[in-house]
Amino acid sequence: MIENLIISLLLTIIIELTVSILLGIKSTNDIKLVVAVNMCTNPVVVFIANYLLYLNSNTIYNIGVAILEIIAVIVEYILYKFFLQNYKKSPLILSIVNNVISFSTGVIISFLI
Repeated sequence: MIENLIISLLLTIIIELTVSILLGIKSTNDIKLVVAVNMCTNPVVVFIANYLLYLNSNTIYNIGVAILEIIAVIVEYILYKFFLQNYKKSPLILSIVNNVISFSTGVIISFLI
């Protein structure tokens, strides 16, 4: 379980940092913020999602993951809105794009493994 959390966090940081830079994040402080925000949200989402897997219900798992991802987007948006210093575009779009791409990549990797 710990290994899953670490791998998920590292992949999420790499993916979301790359996407953030492509979307215009440039300053060192904003890059650090992207990393810190993911260190706060990803472990919680992954831990709860892994717990939902043990309930042996695809419906509960799928609904739970959808809710967790929506909450992650909202929390990240709020943190980006208040703490990004040099990013002039929409923090909501940044949060949505980051999470859609990192989640999709995770689904693809899980499917391939």
